[in-house]
This record gives sequence, structure tokens and C-alpha cells, in this order.
Amino acid sequence: MARHLGWQQTKVSKLELGTQLPTLEELDIWVAAVGAGERERAELGELLAAAHIVYSVWSDVYRSRSVAARQAQIGAAEAATRLIREYQPAMVPGIVQTVSYTREMLSAPGGPVLVGAAPDEIEGLIAQRVKRQELLYQSDRRFQIMLGQAALTVHFGTADTLLGQLDRLVMLAGLVSVDLGVLLDASPSPILPIAGFSLHDDETLIVETLTGEQLIDNPEEVAAHVKSFEVAWNTAVVGPDAVALIQGVAAELHG
Repeated sequence: MARHLGWQQTKVSKLELGTQLPTLEELDIWVAAVGAGERERAELGELLAAAHIVYSVWSDVYRSRSVAARQAQIGAAEAATRLIREYQPAMVPGIVQTVSYTREMLSAPGGPVLVGAAPDEIEGLIAQRVKRQELLYQSDRRFQIMLGQAALTVHFGTADTLLGQLDRLVMLAGLVSVDLGVLLDASPSPILPIAGFSLHDDETLIVETLTGEQLIDNPEEVAAHVKSFEVAWNTAVVGPDAVALIQGVAAELHG
């Protein structure tokens, strides 16, 4: 089969064993080589699309009491990544949250408590999230954090907590590893604010919902989100301008 396709034998073996996924072009070549029909090609295409998505359900995580382990997995994935880009239209991303902001957000009545999160699990999640933030201080990493302007005013508890969070954003913007951008409400939005997402080395896409998290490595979907992020980033206020905007919002809250 490898000789017939002109591929390495190890590649054929990995595809057969499921340790490597084919591209759509490779799938078409394989289907043609074995004489499969349109029905089989359609079925394999659906299977390939499904294989590119891993979906974690939060209720299963909370039910199995494995919140800390799941956060450790996320931390390991982030530790193996050099470039993390994250977009959030209306909240501050976890990687840059303060402890108080995280606690109030996770304790919101329409948040994780709806899917079974207990108070002790929330505290365990907070501890692991704080540990993950150590990566922000490593100069060989790069974080591009892009917020919708609404993220600077949406809060889940006290105004003081939000003020503390804004101060932390200003502080983190001074790190060599962190680039911060804000999309202004007054400007036309270049991106659909349907849901937040993060990109790891522009190879893996992570989309979080209220009840779960999708990990997607489909090249076409990843590429679309990379392009969307870059287009939006080019219209955002960044660097000192973003810091000045955040400080202005904080001043209004103080008033």
C-alpha cells in the first residue's frame, strides 16, 4: 500500500492505527487507491471531522472530582506552547485573572454551579489557575490577549474586585511576554463576538462554553480563527493605548 501511494510505510501504519490523522487530500488519495465509493468517502470524511474535535463536558469533570487534574492537563498543554493567543469579547481570560475575579466569576449563579461545581472544587480550580499563570513571567513565551471593551466593565461581584483586575491587566501589559489589545465598542467590529477562543501555537483551537470545552485541531478551522484573530488585532488598541484605555475605565469606576 505504501509503495502504491508513494508514502513512507510508517505513515501508512500510523494512519491505520489512528496515531496520525490524514488530510482531506490524503483521504481522497487513499479512497481512490482502495477503490472505495462516494458513500465510503462521505462516511470517512465525517469521521475525520469528528476526530479533529475533543469535547470535555464540565459536569463529568465535577462529578468525577477531577477538577485539579483537568486544570493540570490544561497547564501542561500551555507549558508546551510558545505562543498563546486568546480572544474574549466580554470577560477577562483565565490566564490573567486575579484570584478574587476568578472566585466571583466561578461562583456566579449562572456559572459552573449549574453543572455541579462545589465550593471546594472552585477553590481547587483557582489554585491550579494561579499556578498556570507562572508562564506569564517566562521571557521565552508570548501571550497575545485581546479583549472586547465590554470585558473591562462586566463584573461578577464587587466593583473593587473589577478594579483590582484592571490594575492587574495594566501591570501584566508591562511584561515582555504579554501583548494586550482591546477592541473598541465605538469602532466597527471586525470579528463576530459569538464566543471567546484561544489558539496554541496556531495549531490547536480551544473554545469554551458554559457546559464544556472543545479542543479542535482541524487545520481549516484553526486557520480561520488565526485569520480572524489577526484581522481583529490589527484594528484593536494595543500597548500603551490599551493601558491608557484601561486606566480610564478604572478612573470612571473610582468616580
